[in-house]
Amino acid sequence: MVLVSEILSRMNDGVFLENVFSRDADWDAALDARDAPDFDTAWCMSDEKVSASCPPESNTVNAIRESAFKRVYAITQSADLAGYVSDDMGLIALAFDNQLEIEFVDGLWETYSQGKFPGGVVQD
Repeated sequence: MVLVSEILSRMNDGVFLENVFSRDADWDAALDARDAPDFDTAWCMSDEKVSASCPPESNTVNAIRESAFKRVYAITQSADLAGYVSDDMGLIALAFDNQLEIEFVDGLWETYSQGKFPGGVVQD
């Protein structure tokens, strides 16, 4: 499992999020695709598990959320997209910080790590 300090380091490396969001894509369509019942239900259920099992966000988790929002907004100029990514990274960081093994959350991290946006259909 990745440490939250490693996540924060990757958020700030100037490469991690840029690999996902520097392409020219229809981000509105990608966000719409996340509303599909399977993805949305899995995300909400994972969020509920993490929220019920974890103490409030640490300063590091808050820093990850803030960094993700600012970097994605700077790249895409989309506050909606930046908000979704911030929520994803907050969910991932909080779960990892509390050593929760949730397959969906692990999959979110893996998808971002592969340079892809989770749940949305984005063409290179």
